[in-house]
Amino acid sequence: MSVAGMTSNTVPWELLRAAGYFPLMLNPPPGTVPFADRFMEDGVFSARIRGIFNGIASGAWPFLKMVVIPRTSEQEHKLFLYLHEMARQGFANGLPGLYLYNLLHSRSDEAEVYGLGRTHEFRNYLERCAGASIATADIACAVEQSNRASRAIRRLLDLRQRTEPRLNGTEALALIGAMYFMDRAEYAQLAEEAAAEIALRPPGRGVRILIKGSPLHHTGLHRAIESHGAIVVAEDDWWGSRVSTKEISQQADIVRGIFGKYFREAPSPRELSHDWFLSSAAAVDGVIFYLPPEDDVLGWDYPRLRETLNERGTPSLLIREDAAGELSSECHRRIEDFIRKLDT
Repeated sequence: MSVAGMTSNTVPWELLRAAGYFPLMLNPPPGTVPFADRFMEDGVFSARIRGIFNGIASGAWPFLKMVVIPRTSEQEHKLFLYLHEMARQGFANGLPGLYLYNLLHSRSDEAEVYGLGRTHEFRNYLERCAGASIATADIACAVEQSNRASRAIRRLLDLRQRTEPRLNGTEALALIGAMYFMDRAEYAQLAEEAAAEIALRPPGRGVRILIKGSPLHHTGLHRAIESHGAIVVAEDDWWGSRVSTKEISQQADIVRGIFGKYFREAPSPRELSHDWFLSSAAAVDGVIFYLPPEDDVLGWDYPRLRETLNERGTPSLLIREDAAGELSSECHRRIEDFIRKLDT
């Protein structure tokens, strides 16, 4: 089966799967990125985006037949442009097919009409690549697999968001994030089995923490926080609590239903509303803001969000280190002090 890489959660998995591809979230491990260092400016791209560029442009990922990049963050849009220019100038040979899924996250009527058109255009592109039309029955099968995975994830989220959670944040991030790397029919079955086992656990103990910040495609921060006796019950992040669990309707235009999920339900780095965060913050003991040195988005909103929490009486802590590596002893001390004060 041909592998189609995705760079974030706003790529229509169901259309790729129905077209015969294995959709795979690109998530390179930490490490050196010499190809990216040669062609990408410092301080512009996150470590993950640099790693993705390095893997694609250097030829280190020959298994990729196609890479689909959504235009739901400036970094992803620039990633597409950089890769396209690499191919134009002949700096990278054997690049997979590159496709920009031009989904806008403005919630206007005009953006909705435009986005639906781009989704039909994406289907047409996949059909041209395959040399055959994509059967509606195949799309319906992919949608059902996706919907079953969404139902399983809702069970996992319920187990961690209770007053007495059965599932800690480190486990939850791994269990939820696995969906992006697996066949979803297999994922749904395994996630359902995991949820049934976890439901039998005794409740966890510890202060309840919500994380707000840069996307966490690793469990480093969760492990650090929970090593001090707290429980991360949610994160404003599409790798975790903000994963889209809305099921896709098959009653009318199925492509419209798929588009609606990604346009209205899937959070993205360009989303400006913080309603979900502020609502969730009211149900926890404290909030940890995560703004690593590479952050260039949430930092603009952090002062306002911090003041809102202060007015509500919700304690918060800011972490500025990169949690993909080992946090410093000073950072651990600050986390420990913060959790101890919440527990008194």
